[in-house]
Formats: sequence, C-alpha cells, structure tokens
Amino acid sequence: MHGVKQQIKDLAADILAGIVDGVVVIDENGGVVIWNRTAEEMTGIAAADAIGKTSQLVFAENPAVVAQISKTLESGRSYSDYEAELSVKHRPPVPVGLVTTVLLSRTGSPLGVLLTIRDQTGVRDLKDRIRRADRLAAIGQIAAGIAHEIKNPLVGIRGAAQLLQSELRDEAKGGLSEYLDVIVKEADRLNQVLEGILDFTRMKPLDVKPFNIHAMLDRALVLNEGTARQNNIVLAREYDPSLPEVLGSRDQLVQVFLNIIKNAVEAMPGGGKLTVVTRMSDLFTSVQADDKKHRLMVVKVSDTGAGIKQEDLQNIFAPFFTTKDRGVGLGLALSYQIVQEHLGTIRVESGEGVGTTFSVYLPLAF
Repeated sequence: MHGVKQQIKDLAADILAGIVDGVVVIDENGGVVIWNRTAEEMTGIAAADAIGKTSQLVFAENPAVVAQISKTLESGRSYSDYEAELSVKHRPPVPVGLVTTVLLSRTGSPLGVLLTIRDQTGVRDLKDRIRRADRLAAIGQIAAGIAHEIKNPLVGIRGAAQLLQSELRDEAKGGLSEYLDVIVKEADRLNQVLEGILDFTRMKPLDVKPFNIHAMLDRALVLNEGTARQNNIVLAREYDPSLPEVLGSRDQLVQVFLNIIKNAVEAMPGGGKLTVVTRMSDLFTSVQADDKKHRLMVVKVSDTGAGIKQEDLQNIFAPFFTTKDRGVGLGLALSYQIVQEHLGTIRVESGEGVGTTFSVYLPLAF
C-alpha cells in the first residue's frame, strides 16, 4: 500500500511540474504548502523559499494576490478571471490572470486555497494588436479620402507654377522665379507626403515566398552605409548562419528594415554603433499561418543613440506621430502594418542616453 501511495504522490508531483500555469496551494492558516515549477519561473521565487511561509510574506510585492487569497479563505467562495500585474524579481511585471478555488474538507469546511496563475502576456499583446489594427484601419480610411481630395488641386498648383515660370521673360524673372521654385519644391514635398499616406492605406497583396533574411538585411545596410560612414557610425552584423529561410514578401519587408535602419542611423548624428542581430525567437514558439505552424525568428536592430522618451514609446507606431522636424510619421506605422500582415510583431526597448533596440519577429519557412 505504501508503494502505491508513493507512486500516486510521485505522479501528482510530475503533473504539477508539467502544468504550464503557476499552481500554489495555501492552507487554512495562510501557509504555502505547494509551489510548482511554473510558479518558480513566473515569480523568480524558488519552492524552497516559498513552502512553509505565509502567502502574505511570499507575495509581499503582490498585494492583489494576497487580497484575493484572503478574500477566498474568508468568504469560502471561488474567484476567477481576475487580472493583475505580477511583480517578478529582476524582471518587468508580468500581466497574469488569477483563479482561486476553495479546498473543502469532507464536512464542507475550508481547508485552504488553490491559486492558479496564468501568464497573460500573449493575450495582452493580441488585444493591443487588434486595437492598433482597428485604429490604423479607421485612420487609413480617413487619410486616403483626404489624400485624394488634396492631390488633385496640388497637381494644378504645381502645373500653374511651372507654366508661369515658362511664361515669364528672362529679364522679368528676378525674385519671382525664386518664389515659383519654392512653390514647385513644396508642392513636390506635399506630394511625397500624400504618396506616403496612400502607400499606408493601399497595402498590396503579399507575395509570400521563402527567402534569405541575411541577404535582405545586407541590402538594407548597404543602402544606408554611405550616411553611416559620413556620421562615423560603425555597422556590425551578428547573424546566426543556421537560421532557415524566412517566409514573407521580400519587397515589403525590405521597406521595414530600410526604415528602421535609417531611423537608427539618424539617431546617431555624432557617431556610434549600429548592430543587427538575428537568432531564433525566445518569446514565441509558433504562429498559425496558412494552416501551418511556423516558428519565429527575430531581427534585433540596436543603436547607441540618445534613445526614445518613455512617454513617446507608446506612440511611435501611431500614424503621423514623429519627433523629426520634417518627418511625416508614417514610416514606423507602415512598418508595423507590414509585419502584422506577415503574422509577426515588432517590439521596442529604449532608454534615454542608452540607445534603442527594435526587435522584429517573423515566421520561418520551415
């Protein structure tokens, strides 16, 4: 009988260790009696440092968790789908979902609480992407209408300025010619802005094929090499040669990296280092695309520039948001849209005076 009990106990331990959610059991006195492997990974607290201590002490940095455990013990009711930010040692807080279930004795009295902690990072990212996609779609429709309305009279203004230039006699031009040159140049600049808006709103169908990501990145780097050299910027490549080919549209994705690399170069007018790293993703394992699962790789583009202000980070992918004097604010919005179309994502890390890293996640072909 003792052997059977031990086998059951070992099996229960294996099950707890294999569960992808954090599982914690607290007794009626508030003491932690079970702390599975996922709970260790999510909180950064080892089981040996948690078991035997009170939940108030173990979750001292997470008052929302303590409050839900106490509420469950006191009320004798179970609670689910409570969202919270879980403070983690040496890492940023993690969005989680909390479920607390009352453990009852045979007589119906509370024996303790089963706490389940589910990482909601992926769910939150998905919600953010859906909200951003909806916002971009609405803005895109408005912008396309405005662009079309402005484009026609702008062509007329430019044409009239050119005709006036040609009609003026050489001796009569003087300062008028200079003014007309300004009109033509500014009309051309406005036309470029409108073309950018229209590019943003009329995404072409994806011509998805496997291709070598490193060859495409080299192309984007070469096109920015002249400006980098002028600004005393060192270009560094740290490629993983074992990476399979990427699945996507080469022409559209090269726009993404041309824009990100160009921004990185412009962020270092006084010199610095631009590093491009490729490797397998450690954040996602697969993505559903064309009824097949594809693993993700990541391209990290890092600069040593002044960094991005924290209050600006949440807006950098918004259309028409720019910190440049003559910028349009569509480059990163268009890049984000292209990567989303490829079922990937872009993440940004930045610190003022430290630099910025753009991480672009893309599906592999195999």
